[in-house]
Amino acid sequence: MIAIATGRRLGRLPASAPPSQDVTAPRWGPAFLRLSAWPYRAEMAALTLLLFAILFYWRLLVVGDLDVLPTVFWFFWPDLAAFIPIGVAMRGAKSWPTWGPALYNVVHSFLPWAAVFGGWWIATGSLPWPLLAWAGHISLDRSVGYYLRHPGPA
Repeated sequence: MIAIATGRRLGRLPASAPPSQDVTAPRWGPAFLRLSAWPYRAEMAALTLLLFAILFYWRLLVVGDLDVLPTVFWFFWPDLAAFIPIGVAMRGAKSWPTWGPALYNVVHSFLPWAAVFGGWWIATGSLPWPLLAWAGHISLDRSVGYYLRHPGPA
C-alpha cells in the first residue's frame, strides 16, 4: 500500500472514525464508511475541480464561448432557490419551516440537476454549459461537508 503524509496507509481510517450507521454492514468484509469520510469528500473535491476546469479553463479560455453571467447565476442558484424562500418564511424564527429541508434537498441534489441538464440538452440540442456550475456548487458543498438536510428537528 501507499503511505501518506500522516503515516497511515491508504484505505485505513484512524481508530476513532466509526463506520457508517446509515447503511447496514455487509455480511462479509468491513463496514461502509460514513459520508463524511475523506475518500467521499476527496471525490467531490476532484469533481468540483474538474467541473471548474471544464467551465473556466476549457470553455472560457480555450474555446471562448462560455457566458459568464449565467454560469455565475447557476453556481449560486441552489442557495438562492433554497435560502431566500426559507428566510422569508422564517421571519425571525429560530427553526426552518417544515418544507425547508425538502426544498434545500431538491436544489442541492444531483438528480434534479441531471434532469434539468438532460431536459435542456434534449430540448435545445446543445449542451447547457453554464448548468455545470450548478453541479459544481453541489460537489463543492459535499467536499466541504455540507450534505442534504434531515427533515426532522436539528
